[in-house]
Amino acid sequence: MSAACGGGSGSGTAGSTTGSATSTTSSAPAASADPVEWTGTFCEGIGPTIDGVMSLLKTMFEGGADDPAVQKAALLDYSSKAAPALTRAGEELEDLGAPSAEAQALHDELVKFFTESGDTLTKVSTDLAALDPADPEFATKLEQLGGDQADPSKLQEQIKKLQDDPQLGEAFTKAPQCVALQEKMASLGG
Repeated sequence: MSAACGGGSGSGTAGSTTGSATSTTSSAPAASADPVEWTGTFCEGIGPTIDGVMSLLKTMFEGGADDPAVQKAALLDYSSKAAPALTRAGEELEDLGAPSAEAQALHDELVKFFTESGDTLTKVSTDLAALDPADPEFATKLEQLGGDQADPSKLQEQIKKLQDDPQLGEAFTKAPQCVALQEKMASLGG
């Protein structure tokens, strides 16, 4: 089984080399990403989101929950930082490729999660900017923004999947970005 992990770069040794280049599609990278680098990219991508959630919670606990204008400002701050970070992480993970064949499905799921979350939060920012905190329906309209994709618990689910993966879970404990993230989350009690 482990012999198949060699990448197959020597498979054309006895064959003819009639073409100058074989297929150049990027759908299946030849080399696997380093698991520690991959998990570090994951953690670096969600770092601003975790920071944003912490800042948002702090604002709400300090009285912002009773002031629609403060809520709007805090949510805009969160979404304007989290959206580009998630989008960038999705792109960087896509460029790195999966750390192993076994991790391909999780890799694809996380790239999709980051990309869709970034897109959703970008739209939420735009929609939120248009809301008037003085509108009596502000709270109702605010609740309707983003749907499931903007739910922070979805991010927590993705972190858990990564931690539960045998290979990536170990890399998660070694990547400096993930160690720092775990310390932040511990300070939140999560």
